[in-house]
Amino acid sequence: MVRDNISYLSFKTLSEEDLPSCADSAVWLMCDECGYVHPVPITCGRRTCPDCAYRRFLRLKERYRDLFKELTNPKLLTLTLRRSWDLEELVDQAIDGFRMLRRRKIMEGARGGLYSVEVKPPTEEGWYVHIHVVVEGLYMLQGKLSEEWKNITGDSFVVDIRSLRDPKKGILYVLGYLSSKTKVEETWEGVPEHRKREFEEMVKHRRLIQTFGIFYGTAPTGSDPFECPECGCTEWIFLWVEHMREEKVTLFDWMEEDPPPVDEEL
Repeated sequence: MVRDNISYLSFKTLSEEDLPSCADSAVWLMCDECGYVHPVPITCGRRTCPDCAYRRFLRLKERYRDLFKELTNPKLLTLTLRRSWDLEELVDQAIDGFRMLRRRKIMEGARGGLYSVEVKPPTEEGWYVHIHVVVEGLYMLQGKLSEEWKNITGDSFVVDIRSLRDPKKGILYVLGYLSSKTKVEETWEGVPEHRKREFEEMVKHRRLIQTFGIFYGTAPTGSDPFECPECGCTEWIFLWVEHMREEKVTLFDWMEEDPPPVDEEL
């Protein structure tokens, strides 16, 4: 153990180049077994942040990596909703609508799958929300799917269904819509900060990616303890927090800054 010898150890310091662009500080940890010192960046965690989105994508990729090896007849569905300025209602409608669709006769052959809810920044007509689904064991005509979706939503009928030759690529396609660094950069570039905050507040504590059917609950939800790269120990000692930039902006601070224009017409 090295716990009793901490005061005699010397530590290296970080530069801003060592941190992700959204990180302003790092937590320093030391392996309780061999004394290896490891920094953990404190990042913003926002879904609109490309760096955080990339790390989230890697975690999701690992979580669902082995989930769909038994897929034999996968399909990719896309279900869209008419644009609206009520973002919360749109997301609720997407999730609830797909839940209702799964109970319809048209989905009787669907054994299970994975879906993600995608939100795109608003245009003059409002926010754009739609669902991407990888589903197993389903056969249906696109026209019939469109009729069912309109019956559920009341005004939305644009859908798409196609076969997936490579289930892995289909899953990464669905995950990538929410989580890839490039996708997030392209989606939120130039979007006003108050719109980003509106999105962040609305999706906070919501699961926009979910399994269903026979795959529900099969993907691991936790994470393995971080192992020391030197000795494999998973016990760590907290040392300190190192701040790298003069101004520290937390997620709460970011939410409070730059309020939207009060006279904006929605």
